Amino acid sequence: MAGGQRILIVEDEAITSMVIKDVVEGLGCEAVGPASRLPEALSLANDAALAGAVLDVNLNGQPVYAVADRLALRQVPFFFLTGYGAQAIPPAHSDRRVLTKPFRPPELARMLTQTFGLAPRR
Repeated sequence: MAGGQRILIVEDEAITSMVIKDVVEGLGCEAVGPASRLPEALSLANDAALAGAVLDVNLNGQPVYAVADRLALRQVPFFFLTGYGAQAIPPAHSDRRVLTKPFRPPELARMLTQTFGLAPRR
């Protein structure tokens, strides 16, 4: 995937979503969202042109797995963010990458480049 691709951000913590957006844009991609509520995330997962997605596992107390299911059906690559660890991911998505919170921006950049095939900007 080349730079300029659209990456969906699903995250309910304002500071975390700003960090994700900064890293995504720093890699030359367009940030879509952030979606902080499940209905908004589902709408974007259904309708937006996306090259990838970053999904917080828990959106204001609601699991994000319906969004993951929609993205998987559309064959949009994604990974999860969680403070709960990989054991929080249900079997249907256990093959997906997980970045544990708290994370540092370089860790997120590495996960984005590895998951979506992005090349770091020079």
